[in-house]
Amino acid sequence: NFDDMLSDILHEEMERQGIRVHPNTKGLESITLASDGRKTVTLQNGEILDGVDCVLVATGRAPLIEPLNLDGAGVAQREGGYIVTNEYSETNVDGIYALGDVCGNVEFTPMAIAAGRRLADRLFGGSEHASAKVSYDNVPTVVFTHPPIGTIGLTEREAVEKYGEDNVKVYKSRFTNLYYGPWQVEADDKPKTGMKLVCAGEEELVVGLHVIG
Repeated sequence: NFDDMLSDILHEEMERQGIRVHPNTKGLESITLASDGRKTVTLQNGEILDGVDCVLVATGRAPLIEPLNLDGAGVAQREGGYIVTNEYSETNVDGIYALGDVCGNVEFTPMAIAAGRRLADRLFGGSEHASAKVSYDNVPTVVFTHPPIGTIGLTEREAVEKYGEDNVKVYKSRFTNLYYGPWQVEADDKPKTGMKLVCAGEEELVVGLHVIG
């Protein structure tokens, strides 16, 4: 779900650092052990990688909902097992609430904490908190890659889908930041910072900011 600029620059920088990237593999098919102790990795797209020392598989995650017997309670779910809630963390069943990763909105611990606090305020905090709810808009995110990524708001693609292509204006820049400025290497060899500002409407409201580097 990240802006294309971030993945493009990261891909480029990783390859510049000597990391071989195999895109669009559709995942892992099998791993076999060779006689020399190394591994042969077969990918879903038919590509075969020989002489591999170590395979680290990031399998992803799914919400653990099986022990909850949600079907028995009549709680609605959507694809992937996620629990369906409204903006107030309410399910379709009165008195049953859900928040955090199990809802699949924004799967970050700070967002789950914030949602839990708003729900507790609304349920137990008195009438002044009757409309308390968390906002999933403009949640800042960082990725500790090399170079690192920071992003908030809509991607360019999401902004176009929401506001229409004619109502979206994008500002982009690619430069060597001051940290690498004094390095005694060729300018082209210095890591670059990429920035994108996504704006919407005649007033050019900033709806997304994406930085790498």
